[in-house]
Amino acid sequence: MVVIFTNAKEAEDFVYSSYMNAIDKIPKDMPDIMTRSPHLTGVLLDKTGKPDKKQRNVLVTGSKGKGSVSRMISKLIEAHDFKTGLCTSPHLVSFLERIRINGNSISENDFVKYANILEPYAAEVQRQLTGAEYIGPAGITAVLAILYYLDHKTDYNVFECGKGARYDDVIRLHSEASVINTVFLEHIPQLGSNLPEIAFNKAGIINSTQRFAVSANQQREARDIIQREAREKGVRLYSCGQDFLCENISIERNGTYFDVITRNSKYRNIKLNLMGRHQAYNAAIAICTAENLLEEVKEENVRRALECITWPGRLEAISRSPLTILDGCINRECAKHIREVVNEMGNTDVISIVGIPDDKDYEGVVCEMSDVSRRIILTTSKNKNLKFTTDQMDKTKLMLGEKLIYKAEIEDAIETAYNLVEGDGLVCIIGTQSLVRDVKEYFKQDTLNLG
Repeated sequence: MVVIFTNAKEAEDFVYSSYMNAIDKIPKDMPDIMTRSPHLTGVLLDKTGKPDKKQRNVLVTGSKGKGSVSRMISKLIEAHDFKTGLCTSPHLVSFLERIRINGNSISENDFVKYANILEPYAAEVQRQLTGAEYIGPAGITAVLAILYYLDHKTDYNVFECGKGARYDDVIRLHSEASVINTVFLEHIPQLGSNLPEIAFNKAGIINSTQRFAVSANQQREARDIIQREAREKGVRLYSCGQDFLCENISIERNGTYFDVITRNSKYRNIKLNLMGRHQAYNAAIAICTAENLLEEVKEENVRRALECITWPGRLEAISRSPLTILDGCINRECAKHIREVVNEMGNTDVISIVGIPDDKDYEGVVCEMSDVSRRIILTTSKNKNLKFTTDQMDKTKLMLGEKLIYKAEIEDAIETAYNLVEGDGLVCIIGTQSLVRDVKEYFKQDTLNLG
């Protein structure tokens, strides 16, 4: 092996190199079918000896919650004494977070090692490309991860797809099962111009090599398309509401409680160490997946796994005194989940911190949180590539009036919130992934090793 990269930064640059070579030639605001070349990931897998076909892989997609479901599936498998790989995106602090075994991130030495192994094969493919063609970063990451998992003899691997599925690099991996979380309108026009087109894109994750697929409860148009795809591919589909249920959900200060009923078992009063009704549904999807993946699923293992699971920045309780919830939310739809949690916990005093750049739906988030928050503190991220302007301040001021406080630095925003919150009140920190990273660093919390 020729050593080309000597550190993680160089290896990360390699992951994006093919995309960066083509970026100026890629048509803007065009559907993925016209701008993506996922078959090149397949070529890369072939050149590296088809490592994916020597592994048991699960693929996960959806419009929201696919990262949480991926984490839950991997944790449930791990709880049954299987060595489990997990590949997700984006990362919060370090690129190394994207590739894990049993919750622990790949080491910098291994990341550099496998980047060096993969580079000659990627270079060979790159030399054949013209115009706007490129090997997707997600594809290079997935191949690097599967080589790492193969050498470390994982029993199962869970891969989160990117924003889509049918034209996503990750679905080129040979897979045993697929999961589709809730599908709604997003990433227009890249994924499609309406719900049926987006559902068709997501349904592309289902492959005839798979033993089964699992779907969240979907709107009728999306459900019909997913069912048709499974039928055409000859894959058994398990659907929420039909093949498994999640019910009796309650949210308390120390977690989310719920029941899951499957065709095999009844799991009563499960405690999840993540907040939100949607997280309970995510857990139900994960349980159904684990049941169909493993020969035996033990209730005590399910309870233990979900009660201690962590997943940074997904309605995560990062502090208990005062109770502080952190979520990587950038639109109104996601903010509804946070508002729901606040309402169900019955907190009388809520201080919210919002750090969302101008090009995202900060107005929708502020609008959702305004009625449940005594004060809202507007802040910014340390990521200099994100745009925060006075126009955002002006619009938010019109919405909130004297309820608004502005603190440019997240440290000042948190300290202000803690000074304001009363009794057993709640602090909600909401914002872009970069803000989540800033908050995790403020609290000196590890994102590499989740355990």
